[in-house]
Amino acid sequence: MNIFLIKDYYRIDGITGEPVEKGYDQDFVKYDSEIYLESARNQYVSFQIVIDSMGKKVDGIDVEFFDLTGAASISKNEYSAYIEWFHMIDGKCVPDALFPLNETELEFKIPLHEGYLKEQRAGALWIDLFIPRETEAGEYFGKLGVKSGNYQKDFGIRLKVYDVTLPDRSSITADLNNYADSISPAFPHLRNNKNRYEDGSFFDVEKEFVRMAREHRCVFHNLGYRHSGHVVPSFAPELEGQGKNIRVKSWELFDRHFGPYLDGSAFKGSRRGEFPIEFLYMPFNLNWPASYEKWGQKGYTTEYRRILAEFIRHFEEKGWTQTYLEIFLNHKKIYRFFPYTVDEIWYEHDEEVVDQFYEIIKGAYEHTNVKFILRMDSSNHYGNHFDSKYSDWFKFWVGGYDMVSWFPESIPVMKSKGNILWIYGGDFLGHMDKPLHGLFTNAARCFMMRVDGFCLWNCTNFGRDYLVTPHDNGAEAIMYPGVEFGLNKPVPSIRLKALRNHMQIADLMMLSEGWEYECRPVRRQMERIVNRHYGFEDTSCWWKEKPPFINTPPRYWDFGEKFAQYCLRPQYIDRSPKIIEDINRDVLKLLSEVNV
Repeated sequence: MNIFLIKDYYRIDGITGEPVEKGYDQDFVKYDSEIYLESARNQYVSFQIVIDSMGKKVDGIDVEFFDLTGAASISKNEYSAYIEWFHMIDGKCVPDALFPLNETELEFKIPLHEGYLKEQRAGALWIDLFIPRETEAGEYFGKLGVKSGNYQKDFGIRLKVYDVTLPDRSSITADLNNYADSISPAFPHLRNNKNRYEDGSFFDVEKEFVRMAREHRCVFHNLGYRHSGHVVPSFAPELEGQGKNIRVKSWELFDRHFGPYLDGSAFKGSRRGEFPIEFLYMPFNLNWPASYEKWGQKGYTTEYRRILAEFIRHFEEKGWTQTYLEIFLNHKKIYRFFPYTVDEIWYEHDEEVVDQFYEIIKGAYEHTNVKFILRMDSSNHYGNHFDSKYSDWFKFWVGGYDMVSWFPESIPVMKSKGNILWIYGGDFLGHMDKPLHGLFTNAARCFMMRVDGFCLWNCTNFGRDYLVTPHDNGAEAIMYPGVEFGLNKPVPSIRLKALRNHMQIADLMMLSEGWEYECRPVRRQMERIVNRHYGFEDTSCWWKEKPPFINTPPRYWDFGEKFAQYCLRPQYIDRSPKIIEDINRDVLKLLSEVNV
């Protein structure tokens, strides 16, 4: 048996014992005696304990943590440990789902499960260490003891804490997009309970997803209506009446569902703070609150505006004024419910529907501090829309990365209009067969391109056999149901932990906004750090060449090889995983020098 430590940007193949991130072996290090970590205050650092069984059976493990001492003391209680579960991904045995050590029915063994992975050779624990906000800057040292059977090994933990504090609130949004109710099918006690909304059992589980996202510097984002426009129970208040007599019959269920997110109480005990959720989909769509059957009639406008007015009044009375409340039309002609494509507009004539919808709600929330906001998801027509009436009306944009990357000139336009801009798509959706450090590029692109966030789409599509191979190799699942091992709540993944660690770096980089150092903006120096490690000459490398067909209507685009060549990404992934550690160090050094 052999026990060693590795950093958080590599993973171990459970069958071969070799790194999953093949091709980067030059920077893969097995730490046999001591590991060195660097951090700001209020930040997590992570590493992994790997047990190579050498082909022998392992029946358990004991891990003993010790306080770190140095400039002051960091309690051993700031450690947390997770058993890494292995999945079969394209012939590799890849760890991803994480189960809290000694808190579930899963025990650490090699192999982990008698009926699964009989060839498993290596097992691992993911370790998080949180550096409290009050920690003094300086060098720290602690010990870690690992025992399995008669084999025991001790390790040293060296930690440098910089005189920098990571803020609780993120300046870049990592959006985990989902659809209601995508959670219940994975939890038998919800799936088999028709009263899961009324009795609150669904709320209890959903809240754990929302809290887990918050703790990992993400936003769990649940669209509450289906493609038909039907709103899932509790995602909208119950209505009664028609026309001028339409009204909210009861807010009780809606308030029980969303009140804790909107007043922040759902996050009580979170290390990031008890502040309200940053973004929340509203139920408004082409079929709610007014039936689409009335589209084009005066009654449709009357019903829509009356219920929107009730929402504004109710939210004002509740004091729910810190969350962006999104009105988003998620309707596509291909879904066959509506004859329009107003989500990622494809045909120019669909703009007419958007124009008509805007006339219905225009001015309805101009004179309130409740933060209603019109959202537009755009890809093909982004170049036509970013400097038009639509970017005056829609103050929140989620743009396809390829199309946004053709228009660097759109950023100052969006900023001057006070608009929020996120990007989605690209190669970094979280597939488990991709190098783990590729996830960092989502946040790095936002920083370098000066956009406000990125969207990971459909993050609760686990698949039927997620413990073996999640749907789409995990690209649509970044948390997992814990029910297989006795937890009626989610468990995190290695990719979620990595994303959190990457978001920490990005939020530290964002501290450079507006600062001057040695007569130069600190942000420019931060950009040079990122470009240097990626091997880019300057910030222009983060944008792509405009295609010659850009002025041709998208419906005539040929999505073949000619199109693809203008969507080629700069070689983000073709860098050593160690880029994560190196950028983190250089960012911390710069910030400590300017005393941010």
